[in-house]
Amino acid sequence: MAYGLGVDLGTTFTAAAVCDERGTRMVALSPAVVVPSLVHVSPDGGLSTGIAAQEAAGTDPLRSVRGHKRRLGDPTPIVVGGAGYSASALLAAQLKDVVAYATEQEGMAPDSVALTCPAVWGPYRRELFDEVTRLADLRSAKIVTEPEAAATHYAEERRLGDGDLVAVYDLGGGTFDTTILRAHRDGLEIVGTPEGIERLGGIDFDETLLAHVDSELHGALSRLDPADPTCVTMLAAVRASCVQAKERLSFDTEATISVPLPGGDREVLVTRPRFESMIQPSVRLTIEAVERMVAAAALKPEDLTAVLLAGGSSRIPLVARAVAESLGVPVWEGMDPKFSVALGAATIAARGPVPGAAVPVSTGVSRRGVPRRGRVLVSVVIVAVLALASVVLVKTLNGDGGGTTAGSGPTTPTGLTTLEYFNGRATPPYRAFVASPDNWGGVEVADSGSAQLTDIATAASGPDDVPDGLRARWLGTAPGQFYVQNTAGGRNLTGYMPARTAVEFDVVVHTPPSNRVILAAHCVFPCSGGVEGTSVFAKAPAGQKITVKIPLDCFVAAGLDLSKVNTPFLVYTDGVLDATFAKIRWVPGAAEDADVTRCADLV
Repeated sequence: MAYGLGVDLGTTFTAAAVCDERGTRMVALSPAVVVPSLVHVSPDGGLSTGIAAQEAAGTDPLRSVRGHKRRLGDPTPIVVGGAGYSASALLAAQLKDVVAYATEQEGMAPDSVALTCPAVWGPYRRELFDEVTRLADLRSAKIVTEPEAAATHYAEERRLGDGDLVAVYDLGGGTFDTTILRAHRDGLEIVGTPEGIERLGGIDFDETLLAHVDSELHGALSRLDPADPTCVTMLAAVRASCVQAKERLSFDTEATISVPLPGGDREVLVTRPRFESMIQPSVRLTIEAVERMVAAAALKPEDLTAVLLAGGSSRIPLVARAVAESLGVPVWEGMDPKFSVALGAATIAARGPVPGAAVPVSTGVSRRGVPRRGRVLVSVVIVAVLALASVVLVKTLNGDGGGTTAGSGPTTPTGLTTLEYFNGRATPPYRAFVASPDNWGGVEVADSGSAQLTDIATAASGPDDVPDGLRARWLGTAPGQFYVQNTAGGRNLTGYMPARTAVEFDVVVHTPPSNRVILAAHCVFPCSGGVEGTSVFAKAPAGQKITVKIPLDCFVAAGLDLSKVNTPFLVYTDGVLDATFAKIRWVPGAAEDADVTRCADLV
């Protein structure tokens, strides 16, 4: 079956998506869906990318290259291992590997490919980017700007009204771009001229944190010898910890950065207010770029229907807050800003290759010599593609022949199936267990709803408004957990990440927690992702049923590998807790609900 492939070669991460007659979906390049934009050069000159490069960089960091997309157009070669490479050659190695992986997964090569680039790139950089596709041995490809791709995907997530004006705010790993689009019944139209900032993005925020750590440790990082492989490895570990801290601060109020040093390991605590104060000047620059673009298009902020956030760095809470406060218009996010560019590029690619093109030539827009305040038509057919994608996504997620399998429920508005795990009894192939130090292997909850361990007991005796609930009582004498698990192994649920899925359950708290409570999902232990759930139970009205919704993002950010989920729900505490649980499920799209519990509120 013919399909289009969209590739987003970002400065920090690379993402890919496919679009065919069944719908649009992400290509899981790794358990985290995306892969790092990293290239490793082996001693024999071979190039590895993505996860393979990341693993090689762990033992040989001096032969690794990152951030090379920013060097496109720089005539100075990038020297690695004594040999010089152009940024185009390194990007081509990444692109070639992505296309090969997609070809393997789909069983055939893509019919057409769309590659995205920053809107601020001029003709010279675009020509060099064309060279990337030639070096990757692609016959033809389209090149479209990142904001246009994001808007294309967003038009399929949510229908826009005829005449609606939307500003795309695209803050990625290496650049910032912004574009205004007007919706019509038959497409989207670019209004005015895109703006952008060439070297501003998540990678700069990482460096800001790195500089902060160095300052807090009185220059300890600056004193590391850049020619010493051991020191280079240490610095790479600190930089990786800074990236993790930055991402964690998007849903938590503080993060700890681990700092391995020759004299011993150190730690630096960073709070969200401190981090936001560091990057606030940069965020302000992006707001000013949006304001300039709006003014240049002879518009005012109040003319905008909304501002659409795209790019992984737009998930930083300060961004949405600053945009809303400065422009005074609603701020919208796609199902996952990190994936929207690749998904939109796949939709554009599916329209077919450029007719008669022997080499990649096309941009996503024909400017036709329009002056700065002119308008350019982008052909974007708004179709209800998500519903068509549901069968394909379920097939991929379930790892079987598709359709609704045991453990699946009704189809949601996103087109994905709700995954139902427990309601009075576990939904096959899942089983319910309780476990404690008395038996960490777990005791299965019988069909009667009963199970007993020294430190935890369960019984099917929920209150009247939870007739199918299971009451679990932690006695507080030792740690204990209640969980739902498929003992046969994990399922690949990576597609539920871009669908803004929430982990949902109904609960009645009879006795609030006396100590910390952890809510978690496991990916074949010890792989897991756990979040603080203490406040969820402590704040629940005594004896009243509530529905708890927690974004799946929170668990993934805490370490959950969605490619092998075997335990979709687990409650752990070492204190007293008495609660009745029912309707445990994963619901696509529910992370957008108004009553969802934000990651930052989980304490």
